[in-house]
Amino acid sequence: MARAPDLLRLLALALVVVACRGDYEANSILCDDIEAICIYDDLPYETNDTVCGDKQQFLNPTRCNCGSMCIKYLEEGEECFMKSLISFPHTLCGPSLECISEDGFTGLCMRNPEKKCINETLRYEAAQEEGTLGPGEYKPNCDEYGRYAGRQCSPGSTCYCVNANGERLFGEAPVTEKDTIDCACASYWEDTESRGLNMGLRCLPNGNFDTLQCADKMCYCFDPETGTISFGPFPDFMMTDLECYDEAIHGSTYKRPCELAVDEWESYESSDVVTIQEHARPLCTHDGYFAAIQYEGGYAYCSDFLGKQIEDFQQAIHLSDGLTCNCARRRYIMEENGLGSNKPKCCPNGEYKPLQTRGLLAYCVDKNGNQCGPAVVATDITSLPCYSQNPCEDSSLIMEC
Repeated sequence: MARAPDLLRLLALALVVVACRGDYEANSILCDDIEAICIYDDLPYETNDTVCGDKQQFLNPTRCNCGSMCIKYLEEGEECFMKSLISFPHTLCGPSLECISEDGFTGLCMRNPEKKCINETLRYEAAQEEGTLGPGEYKPNCDEYGRYAGRQCSPGSTCYCVNANGERLFGEAPVTEKDTIDCACASYWEDTESRGLNMGLRCLPNGNFDTLQCADKMCYCFDPETGTISFGPFPDFMMTDLECYDEAIHGSTYKRPCELAVDEWESYESSDVVTIQEHARPLCTHDGYFAAIQYEGGYAYCSDFLGKQIEDFQQAIHLSDGLTCNCARRRYIMEENGLGSNKPKCCPNGEYKPLQTRGLLAYCVDKNGNQCGPAVVATDITSLPCYSQNPCEDSSLIMEC
C-alpha cells in the first residue's frame, strides 16, 4: 500500500495535470489548435528537428500528431520484425530496404529483388564484385521505396529524367552536371499532363524547375523546395530586377527560341494574307526550346535545342511513329560539352544502334543506350544476341534490360 506522503504527491500531480488541461473543449474534429489539444491529452508538443538526435523523426501517430516519434533505421542485414506487440515500432528498415521474412514474424532488412530498379542495382553490384562490369553498364539510381529516382545517368555521357517506372521523361544534360539535376519539373509535368492540363511552370533543359517564372505579364522568383514565390512578382518589363534573373539563362526576353518560332508561325495563320505554310508548326518542350523531333518536307528530323537538324538524322514521316532521337540528342549534348570522344553510334533515324562498341569491347544496349547483358571482345561480336549485318533494320534487336 502507498504511504500517505506518496498519496499526497500523486494527488498534487493529478491536480497539476487538470490545471494544465484547464477547461479546454474541442470546437471541432479539426486540429485547429494543436498545442491546446496536445496539452489536454497530456502529450508532448515538441516539433524541433533535434529532438530525435541520431534517430529519424516522424510525426507521432496520435490525435493531431502531437510531438515527435523517434525511430531508428536498421541497416541492410539487420534483424527486423513483421509484427510487434507494442502499438508503434521503435525500429524500421532504412531507405530502400524491406523486412523480408520466411515465417511472417522475424526477418532481415534487405533490398527487394522483385523491384526492377533494385534488381538492376543488385546485378550491377554483383558484376562489379566479380570484375565483369562492361563499359556501358550503369548503376540505377533508386529512391527510398526502391523505385527509379527521377535522375538516371549513363557512364561518361548524359543524365536524363525518368518516372518511377524508369520511363523517359523530358530533361537531359551532360553527366558532369549530375549533382545539380533533380528532374523535379519533369515529374511535375508528367503529373500535370496526366490530368489533361497543358499549362504550368517552366523547366530548364535538364528537367529542373526554372527559378524565374512569368505569367500574365508578371514575373517572380519560384522556390522549388517550398513551391512558393520567394521574390516578386514584378511586371515583366522589370524581369531583370528579380534576384533569380540570370542573363546567361534567361536572356533579354522571357520567351525562348521555340516559343518565339511558334509566335512567328502563328502570325502567318492570323494574317489577312493567305499563305501556304512551308514549315510545320515548331514543337517545343517544357523549357521553351525545340523538342528533339521536328517535321519538315515529309521528314521527321532530330533537332538540337535551337531547332537545327543534328547531323543528318531523319526519317520519313510515315515511318516515324515512336521515334525518340535519344541517340542523336545524346551525341549532340556530349559534343557540345566536350564529351565527344565516346559518343554513341546511331542509326540513320537517330535511334541507338542495338550493338555498340567501346575500345576492344562490344555489347548490346537498350533504348536509352545502356548496356544489356555482358560485353565481349570485338572478335566475338557475332555471339551477341543483338548482332546483325543490318542492325538498324530490325527494331527487335534493341534489348530490354
